[in-house]
Amino acid sequence: MKTRPWTMLLMMMAGWLNRHQQDVIEYLKEENKILREKLGNKRILLNDSQKMRLSRLGKRLGRKVLYQL
Repeated sequence: MKTRPWTMLLMMMAGWLNRHQQDVIEYLKEENKILREKLGNKRILLNDSQKMRLSRLGKRLGRKVLYQL
């Protein structure tokens, strides 16, 4: 099967984008860990707007993924 040059380029670009997204996610996870360590046992109080933003994003992820986070 012959691979077209644009197909190979598209695959390379998709791989790069995926890697870049994973790096961003890893950075944000680590940043969250550090901020939680600095906060200690104090509760984070969110206003209604912040709760809504998190709930919209969390719904897309699902309970299993949120539990893993």
